[in-house]
Amino acid sequence: MKAHMKLTRQMTLIFTVALGLALSAHGTVLLDDTWADGTRTDQKLPSKSAWYSSKRSLLTATANSMTLAVSTGSVMAITYFTTNDVSPVRLNVGDKLTATFTLTLGKMAPVNKSLAFRLGLFNFADAKFSPKHVNADKFSTSSQGDGVTGYALFQNMGATFNKSTPMDIRKHTTLNTALLSTSDDWSSLGTGPGNIDAFPGFAEGTQYVLQFALQRTGTNSLAIDASWSNTVSGATLATSVTDGVATNFNFDGIALRSSGFASTTTKIVFHELKVELTPASTTAPAKKP
Repeated sequence: MKAHMKLTRQMTLIFTVALGLALSAHGTVLLDDTWADGTRTDQKLPSKSAWYSSKRSLLTATANSMTLAVSTGSVMAITYFTTNDVSPVRLNVGDKLTATFTLTLGKMAPVNKSLAFRLGLFNFADAKFSPKHVNADKFSTSSQGDGVTGYALFQNMGATFNKSTPMDIRKHTTLNTALLSTSDDWSSLGTGPGNIDAFPGFAEGTQYVLQFALQRTGTNSLAIDASWSNTVSGATLATSVTDGVATNFNFDGIALRSSGFASTTTKIVFHELKVELTPASTTAPAKKP
């Protein structure tokens, strides 16, 4: 009997350790929203996050998708992947935060020079305004930036790119009122990819996977990766940079902005948004600062 109990405890321990390793290998899912019930204003993490828009009529949800309609003017949308505005996700050395969007685009703009599609990960917890998290639609597209640090992809968007470096990863360095509307408030860390032969532009009705990831690689360094994957052709468009003088490693929200359909697309249909935190133990070894 004692031998059987000992064996049972050993098997339980082995199972517990194996389960822990399996869970850690996948990291922590902070959010995985598919808009299954057709709503967009419920904050019930990790299955749902509330989305708010600068213009309510442009952001709508139906069963299994959320659509951001893009008109002649700019529109901004924001969501948060933490339960409150004072407890952001903090990246320790080696930790990686990844936001993955599965989306479909509407009619594409013709070739243009604008970096009119902008999406980033931000630290709203240290904002200088109150409330730090918006809780209703109808806010200015030139707001939500005072004291907010973060990184964003500034993307040229159209049926055909105007150059071989349509991606620009930037850091919010002038923390004024505007978040994504003023380019001068941002410093470019690098552009890419340099070759767009396989991915020369975006196509209407095609599903893409957009991934934006931040990994803390040292005491004062952060690696930023951005990529698009065409789920039909398998083509990818990607670039990465490192901020070697990073000072902020807290993040709690996502914001995106379009300047209008003349330089982006007529709509963005979101099918899934997943935000994951992968601990250092399961990521590649962090580089020394």
